[in-house]
Amino acid sequence: MKKIVFILLLSLITTSLYAEQTFFSRGSLNVKEIALSFDDGPGLNTKDILKILDKKDVKATFFLLGTSVAKRPKLVKDIYSKGHELANHTYNHMNFFRYDEENDKKEKIKEEILQCQDLIKDITGFRTKLVRFPHGYLKEDAIEIARETNYKIINWTFGIDWERALSHEEMLELYLESAKPGTIFLMHDLQKNTTIIKMLPVLIDTLKNKGYKFVTVGEMINKRLSEESL
Repeated sequence: MKKIVFILLLSLITTSLYAEQTFFSRGSLNVKEIALSFDDGPGLNTKDILKILDKKDVKATFFLLGTSVAKRPKLVKDIYSKGHELANHTYNHMNFFRYDEENDKKEKIKEEILQCQDLIKDITGFRTKLVRFPHGYLKEDAIEIARETNYKIINWTFGIDWERALSHEEMLELYLESAKPGTIFLMHDLQKNTTIIKMLPVLIDTLKNKGYKFVTVGEMINKRLSEESL
């Protein structure tokens, strides 16, 4: 009996520890899944990306920037209505690596999250659960605020779409070389980028042919947490 009680307690403690895990840059290494994520939008590339995702029957995660959301609320509604996952990329895209006012830094981080969160919720009714800080910021103050506001911090496994000198064939090759189970791909949809539009359909088709399933970041992280809590 004591042994059974001990095992149950150990299981509860382990599950609790994983539930408190705050930062992720990939999903499970044991499941052949890929997550597509797009930062800084909605923007000039969003409509074309949505058309591609619709045609390929793929759901993605959009880390929305507050200032972009304020300019294009209808696009936010379109993303949400099509079943894609909405996530938080803060309001003003501040670089907290360079933020010098240490006395109010935590308050500013919290303000950036909540301002974006509230705007997205006002437009869609959805309360975001995932946050990606600009430039991949990840320090103890960000982790503390994420926990306080009940967010998971998401970075990425691979991304290179900002390298405008690359052709779409070169970019495709780099993304394909980086594709492994649990990979979170980073791309951007604020600025017009025809390289992504040319590359994305081929990337999806190629990875599907290799046996990969496309899921949202939230689905991927939930599956990883469930796996690790066993």
